[in-house]
Amino acid sequence: MRKSAFSATLRSFALTIVAAAAWVGVTAAVQPAQAGTVILEGSDAIGLHSNSAAGAAIYRDQAFNAIGGASALTIGVIGSGNGAIVSGSHAITDSATVAGLGPLSNYVALYFIAGGGGCCQEDDTTIGAPGATAAVTAYLAGGGTVMIQNYTGGAAWDFAVGTGGTGNAHVAGVGGGFPSSLGCSDGETITAAGTTNGFTQPPAIGCWTHQGYEQSFFGPLGFNLSFFDSPLGLGIDGFSSLLSHGTTVSAPEPVSIALLGIGLAGIGVIPIQHVLHARRCPCNRRGR
Repeated sequence: MRKSAFSATLRSFALTIVAAAAWVGVTAAVQPAQAGTVILEGSDAIGLHSNSAAGAAIYRDQAFNAIGGASALTIGVIGSGNGAIVSGSHAITDSATVAGLGPLSNYVALYFIAGGGGCCQEDDTTIGAPGATAAVTAYLAGGGTVMIQNYTGGAAWDFAVGTGGTGNAHVAGVGGGFPSSLGCSDGETITAAGTTNGFTQPPAIGCWTHQGYEQSFFGPLGFNLSFFDSPLGLGIDGFSSLLSHGTTVSAPEPVSIALLGIGLAGIGVIPIQHVLHARRCPCNRRGR
């Protein structure tokens, strides 16, 4: 009896330790995004529409909250949109250039506005300015987050995206080289990963989506999280219009849940085979 009682006590203690470790893992995961997080955005909602359309303003605030989180640092917004970019969810600093922001270590994230007043293609002049590429490269290496509005696969961003000069051929829509019927659409669809990262389905703003990113191409480069799938029926099924290779600061990493399962299996609460199957099954991965 004494052995049985001791075993029960030990098991209870182990459960408490595993639960505490899992809680610490989840809270620790809600930190500034992983080193080198880059988000490709196929929308002009922030740069063009957010000062005039309520739905675009909601999305803007969700995006800035996602990449800014609870950090006391501001988000650096680079370029010129349709009026000054503001935010209702996180402090931002507007600048026409990267250099104008000063030390990039002062910012939790960087948001690059599209050319043409916030629509409808990436603005290579801001990242191509003297010293800008080197500064952003160092910023990403230090753990920064960069979001590129209306990314079209230009070579100017290859240092961050890694397409080797072939990215444009795998971007559909305005400025993209992939043949499709996408030009202007409100048919994007939020994914489970998008919900996890704090987004909701945008209303029609006339239009939200200008670009779609071929996930079979960008996935091997590490861009495995689609927050919004591109509109269907335009020849781009399987494309994403908001594609990231890292979770935002508003979402916990799934590793903590896996560790919890392994811990419970280790003390006999659940069979280890169940945990191993769950980790192998692609249906349990976010964005799939």
